[in-house]
Amino acid sequence: MAISGSRKFLSRSFSTLSPHPLRVCIVGSRADGFYTAEKLLKTHQGSQVDIIDRLPTPFGLVRSGVALDHLETKNVINQFSRVAQRCMFLGNITLGSSISLAELRELYHVVRCCACIWSRK
Repeated sequence: MAISGSRKFLSRSFSTLSPHPLRVCIVGSRADGFYTAEKLLKTHQGSQVDIIDRLPTPFGLVRSGVALDHLETKNVINQFSRVAQRCMFLGNITLGSSISLAELRELYHVVRCCACIWSRK
């Protein structure tokens, strides 16, 4: 998604929302991103949670890196799928080139970086 396209889509997604709900953006759709979203949705009823990732699909290595014989580990995809039904996933968005951290902070009350370079600094 082009830089301007990302900004327009994220801006449009809030144009019909009430100003009252907590708006949270989670950067990274790995396990820690979905656990964070799950906790937020449980503790802040009515909050709007968006998960963005540079990859086109969610769940990180749980989806593509876990061996087929580790079914217990792969079963967390079911848990993450239930969380994803209450969030909006936006793939193919790279923080820093598609949209900046400053722009995300303008659009959301909270920005949580779970899988990006800023969370490691």
